[in-house]
This record gives sequence, C-alpha cells and structure tokens, in this order.
Amino acid sequence: MNPVTNIKEIIFNLGMKNYHMKKIFILFSLILFTSQTALSAEKIPVKITPAELISTHHDEVEVGDYFKFKVTDDVYVNDRLYISKGAAVAGLVSSLHENGYFFDNAEITFNPFKVRTDDGKVITINSTLVLNRKDFVCKTFGDKIVKYVGVAFRGNEIKVEPNSTEYNIFLIK
Repeated sequence: MNPVTNIKEIIFNLGMKNYHMKKIFILFSLILFTSQTALSAEKIPVKITPAELISTHHDEVEVGDYFKFKVTDDVYVNDRLYISKGAAVAGLVSSLHENGYFFDNAEITFNPFKVRTDDGKVITINSTLVLNRKDFVCKTFGDKIVKYVGVAFRGNEIKVEPNSTEYNIFLIK
C-alpha cells in the first residue's frame, strides 16, 4: 500500500466523520432547544365546577353550546392573584357523543374556556375537559342500577349537577 494513499483515505474519512458529527450535533441542539422551550411553559391548574346542570338526557347539549362554570380556588401567576375564586368561566362544547346501545356511553368534550382575569381581561384557556360515564352522579339505588346494570342495554347519559364535581383545566403561561 502506498502511504500517500492511506493518508488521503484517512483525511477523507476524518472529513466524513466530522460532517456526520456536525449533522448529529445540529440535530441534538435542535432537540435540546425545542424540549427546553416546551419544558419552560408552565401549566397552572385552574379548578372549576359547573354552575349549571350539564345533561345529555333530553338532547340538551349540542356542539357549539356554552356552559357556565366557576373557579373554585384563587389562581396565582408569579405570586400575584390572576383569577379570583368564583370567577365565571364559559366552556364551549367542541364535541359530543350521544349514548347508544350496548355500553356506548355519552361523552362531552369542552374546549376552549373563556374567563375574566382580575385585571379585567378576558382570556382563552385552551385546555380540554372530557365528561363521560364516570361523571354520572348516583344519588339513589335506582341511579346505581342504571349506571352499572342498565348500561348493558343502553349506554349511560351524562348528568352533572351544579357545584357537585370539581375539574382541572390548565392555563399555559
């Protein structure tokens, strides 16, 4: 073997390795940067409860309807009060699945939510809240039969009384 040829091959191979190393370094840097940006976004929980009856029992819900909720705890951002307890929240029904037969339960999806902050601005919270079978509150023995036995014949409806259940939606800051 000619030593000059070996040196050329070594230099060529080093150049190719450096080229691939540059690509790997750039790719790694992009992944690190985007993950750091995603991690720096803070998810602040906003606890809400329905302020009105939410029910699919008599086709009372349609996509595009707004339902009233209210904030159950003060929300702080950067150690400052951002949303007060009791603030009204409007949740948009973005999708609806009516109950069907044989374990086909109703489901309501809310997204987005609108709420007024303490400084008077109306903000949009792009968080998804899904109400489904578990949100049917059993108050009587008959309710329990309908929820756990009757579901085999006809899927469960959704019935959430005002102030009965607390949900979390998340504000991204």
